[in-house]
Amino acid sequence: MAVVYAKVYCKLKASNPFAKEMAKANTGNSDKDALAHYAQKFGDLGMNNSVAGVDTLRHLFVLLIGLGMRESSGKHCEGRDHSASNATAETAEAGLFQTSYNARSASPLLPQLFEQYLVNSSGFVEIFKEGVTCPPQDWENYGEGKGKEFQRLSKDCPAFAVEFAAIGLRNLRKHWGLINRLEAEIRPEADALLHEVQKIVDQLNLCSLF
Repeated sequence: MAVVYAKVYCKLKASNPFAKEMAKANTGNSDKDALAHYAQKFGDLGMNNSVAGVDTLRHLFVLLIGLGMRESSGKHCEGRDHSASNATAETAEAGLFQTSYNARSASPLLPQLFEQYLVNSSGFVEIFKEGVTCPPQDWENYGEGKGKEFQRLSKDCPAFAVEFAAIGLRNLRKHWGLINRLEAEIRPEADALLHEVQKIVDQLNLCSLF
């Protein structure tokens, strides 16, 4: 997650539209925006999301870390929940955040992000797969067409899964039951870690690598 945050932080510095959408100020729409839904919890920890920019982006990634640990135990290759009936190309969940293709309707940016990563699917899987194993059934993808490709890409390209979920959280927070129930943890330690990532990126001018 730290390396994806570094990449998206650099995107924000370059005014990338995907990163800007993630880093927009709390919209106040708690029905759609996870940061609005979690406003009390962020406020209790002194994490201000009222202004668009890097702090709000970082806090969103703190929430993503908490969500990923609950949805998949941090496993990039996590397949769908076999106890559920969501086995179509549109609804089969996949990857770190157990996101499905039908979430794309939440923002016009999501289909664009998907198409970009289909063309260039470099997504740090070599980092995310360290110490991780998934059984064959987790690698299975369901349905046909782009929905099936979405499942594959979500597992094979963790950076895509992160960015897709990040935009999704700002526009369709009800896609995740854990978010609805406020069960994804916000950890100050994660915020501190990502703050250090920012410092390292700036000190070593690492944006040229992404």
